[in-house]
Amino acid sequence: MNAKHTGLLSLALLVLCSCGGGKKSQINPMVEQLDETPDYAELVTLLEVDGDSLLVQPDNDLEQPRAYAFRQAEADGQIKGRLVPGDQLSIFPDSKHRRVTICINVTELEGQWFYDMQRHRGLKFETTGGLSSINTERISFREWKLLNGKLYLYYVDMQQVAADRHEFSVDEADIVSLTAEEMQLSFLDTLLTCRRQHGPIRFNDSL
Repeated sequence: MNAKHTGLLSLALLVLCSCGGGKKSQINPMVEQLDETPDYAELVTLLEVDGDSLLVQPDNDLEQPRAYAFRQAEADGQIKGRLVPGDQLSIFPDSKHRRVTICINVTELEGQWFYDMQRHRGLKFETTGGLSSINTERISFREWKLLNGKLYLYYVDMQQVAADRHEFSVDEADIVSLTAEEMQLSFLDTLLTCRRQHGPIRFNDSL
């Protein structure tokens, strides 16, 4: 191959390598660290609220129902969501004192939430742990995880090429409040006031 052809080939390879469609990602050690962190929270189904106690059924169905006190967690603002019999909860128990220190209503968390109704921007918490962006601008959500009573959101920059989940960014999100229809979520130093979206999303043609 002569020098002219060699130069053209090198130029072509350079162009191909620079056209990856976005920024190349680096492995994020935080993802692996969270994957390897033991989770001491429990997924349970709420059977009933009995005075100051929650009667719950562990999700493995092999154990007997348990009762946990919850009023101190309620006073501390650590009950996220309503206490509705039949709903799935993530509880962080203090087994020694038979009480919960954190309780998150997973049934209410899952679903579609809009934090900008006018522009139809929001996110969708899937039951499988997937997290979808709805018309977002800067980042694309990928996964969510509850770990030891904390909520983590996995995402990528819109310009980022992430072929592997270990390249995702991940940050803790704080559920400030949660009801059946509204959630306040603090994420990346921003407080998002979200409204639940029921049914299919209809985008205004003028947007």
